[in-house]
Amino acid sequence: MRHPAFEALFLKQSPLAGKSESNGGFANIDSYLFGDRYALILAADPPCGVSTVQNQIFDENSPRSFVFPEHRIVGGQPTVPHSWPWVVELFFRNSSKCGGALISEDLVLTAAHCLHASRIAKNYAVIVGSHQTGSGQYHRVEALAVHPTFNLVWPSSWDVAVLKITPPVKLSEKASPVCIPTLAPPPFQVCAVAGWGLTQENGTRSQVLQEIHVPVLPANVCNNMAHYGGLVHSPSMFCAGYSQGAIDSCQGDSGGPLMCLRQGKWELQGLVSWGIGCGRPGRPGVYSKISAFWPWIKVTMWKLGGK
Repeated sequence: MRHPAFEALFLKQSPLAGKSESNGGFANIDSYLFGDRYALILAADPPCGVSTVQNQIFDENSPRSFVFPEHRIVGGQPTVPHSWPWVVELFFRNSSKCGGALISEDLVLTAAHCLHASRIAKNYAVIVGSHQTGSGQYHRVEALAVHPTFNLVWPSSWDVAVLKITPPVKLSEKASPVCIPTLAPPPFQVCAVAGWGLTQENGTRSQVLQEIHVPVLPANVCNNMAHYGGLVHSPSMFCAGYSQGAIDSCQGDSGGPLMCLRQGKWELQGLVSWGIGCGRPGRPGVYSKISAFWPWIKVTMWKLGGK
């Protein structure tokens, strides 16, 4: 599901971490802030954002335009199995709740609004490597962290959470991490979104992973009167979709990834956050802006002891 409260309310590498463009590469130097001092930590990382399974033919400049019933990943189609090996399912008390993205062997990003107010880690689990819902490997959530300003400065702002899972994922063609960007995608780049959203209004979730391709919209377009009229918090969110509607993420897709191709690797540029309806004209999907969260994500990864 997308964030219901908002809708109800409004109806390769670099020697310097600051110059790194993603978390990919064979070695990665990250900097973590402790007060006014930095500690450099060198870590060998597996390559990110690369799938060994060929995904659907993807043309960044020529998106698909399928039209399906409302209230699903709207206007999508089933993915090639395991072509998005970082897409995961988040379960709450054995019930599938949201999507997420694997960013390392034991860390997952999802939307903060997918977590209940109590935020008790043991109530959650992550299924990795699924095509059909629930068919992958079970991993318990042992710790979690929500962005400290989530939903404070603006409804649904800073909608991101980090989950530490156990046991660590055994990386394979079915399960591997996506890259984390430090730069936002350019306007109008066509990116992919994947999830197990509802197949019809008040219906059931899709049993297999679906995908859509949508363009990133400039902030001034997203917030103009023909779209959200200033409701979108541009520092922490962005829109992706079509003014005419028909192709969109929807309930059940929250926390799932919006992925953009850059220099041959897939970057996690967004998480499904909220929207008014699904596939409605003038109401594109709204996504958490991952590049804006990167400093907090780095520190949180260290605090949680992630690999």
